[in-house]
Amino acid sequence: MWSSIKNIDIPKTFKEAIDYQLKTKSVLFGGGTYLVSEKSTKINNLVDINGIIDKSIKINDESIIIGAGSSLQNIIDLLNDYKSLSESTKYSCFSKNIRNQRTIGGEIARKRVQSELFTYLVAINPIIEIRTPDKKNIHLREWDGKGVINKIIINTIDLKTSGFERFATLQSAPAFIIVAVVRRALELDFVISGKAEKVYGHTIKLADFSKDILKKIINESVEYFRDDQYGSLEYKKSLIATGIQRAVEKI
Repeated sequence: MWSSIKNIDIPKTFKEAIDYQLKTKSVLFGGGTYLVSEKSTKINNLVDINGIIDKSIKINDESIIIGAGSSLQNIIDLLNDYKSLSESTKYSCFSKNIRNQRTIGGEIARKRVQSELFTYLVAINPIIEIRTPDKKNIHLREWDGKGVINKIIINTIDLKTSGFERFATLQSAPAFIIVAVVRRALELDFVISGKAEKVYGHTIKLADFSKDILKKIINESVEYFRDDQYGSLEYKKSLIATGIQRAVEKI
């Protein structure tokens, strides 16, 4: 792997994985693409969870259950009918070679603000199965980062009533603004991220939707951005407004 790695543990159970993780300077890994690219010298021990996490993808009428060990490319290949999920997965990692290694569980655990997939998942807020080592199901937005993600359970209705939009200098370049919108029975969820300090989220009642509410969302979300080589805050406000409009049109 890299010079600071002294040992790789291979747990047989989630309890063993958690115990190994509690070691000093130990981290879990599935695909390991982020770890390899960064090669942090602070990490001495790796915990390989490939043998215990779910890697299956199951589709039924009401939900899609994706094993956390599923590769991003596998999600694109098997779930291509769900366009926003497939495209957000592709754009979050434009290299097919890396997508074949990178897992959806790792993408969630990483909480990368500039990831289209993570932003889209925050918007649809799926249930995730966490092993601590006990099993519990919670919504993604409620997860505190502790434990091992084993499955992601997505409501198919949310996939059909959601959309996202991205802005980047090139199609293959990381997006500097990402907008995701989900329409539910009585609510609209807006999630905005990109080259920002953190992911912004706002939920409103459908009955309350107005130009003033939209303006409030744009003004609040742009506070997480900065003037930079991608444009001024005023320019980014206009892109966020355009992104919301385009994302809503996809719903």
